[in-house]
Amino acid sequence: MSRPAGPLSAMSAGGGAGAGDGPRYPAIMRILVEEIGAGRYALGERLPTEHDLCQRFGASRHTVREALRHLKDMGLIARRQGSGSVIIAHYPEQRFVNSITSLDELVQYAETTWLDVLAVDKIVVDETLGTWLRATPGEPWLRLSALRRVAGVRDPFAYTEVFMPIAFEALVGEIGAEVSALYAMLERRFGVRVAKIHQSIEAVTADANVASRLDIVSGAPLLRIKRCYVAEDGTLIELAVNHHPADRFRYEMTLDRKPVGGALVNDIRDWPGPNEASATADRRGSPVHHATETNDDRDGHTPCAD
Repeated sequence: MSRPAGPLSAMSAGGGAGAGDGPRYPAIMRILVEEIGAGRYALGERLPTEHDLCQRFGASRHTVREALRHLKDMGLIARRQGSGSVIIAHYPEQRFVNSITSLDELVQYAETTWLDVLAVDKIVVDETLGTWLRATPGEPWLRLSALRRVAGVRDPFAYTEVFMPIAFEALVGEIGAEVSALYAMLERRFGVRVAKIHQSIEAVTADANVASRLDIVSGAPLLRIKRCYVAEDGTLIELAVNHHPADRFRYEMTLDRKPVGGALVNDIRDWPGPNEASATADRRGSPVHHATETNDDRDGHTPCAD
């Protein structure tokens, strides 16, 4: 079972608020990226004011500022005190920056970019994949193969393989039909709730398959990021394996110290040993506002094992 899919069409450039508080910042950002790339604004020209953009898109000032912040991170505008936002480039920088300060930003690139789906297949879990998924070899799972792209940049910044239990097969026809993280679609459609996202990052080299997908040479350096989405009952509902070429992607993380008993301590639990560092965002109880670095394999049952 396989199917092609293209990028999701952005909201109409003429504006038009969505439900609730209006369009989210990814939709506004995409429209502005397309307009800047099409030459609507000359280099050195100012973008419309925040007030004007709020009126155009029916959005809050906070939403517009988030969109402008991403344009700045992409190298398209400079924000100068008293001068507003000035166009400094018509096309984004070739390297995508994934900056992490919270759970929402851990997955923000799923909403500020688009997924170019290559195929969705039924597979049989082998021994290696079974270790990653904590699944029994021979079990049927779904595998989605896709390229992750950012507006205005020709080359994809990631080749992604996503694995899901076969029970979620009904979602296949909806993938790529909306700007949303896949785990959020699973939550809405099936009523599951992600309690934890376990992430591991490692440097690898491109095999023949990944190299052909990304149009790079075999053996080229990659950053491989695996994310396991774990439900409240401890079951794995999604594994995403992302391969990022070294010259197209940069990963940033902010780790805060928190005061405990009047003293500052690092927000790091059970300091990991060699080859065990990972980033874990927790959604149990109150939301976590800062990413933490932790080794969460105390019980020997952490998904995403290597």
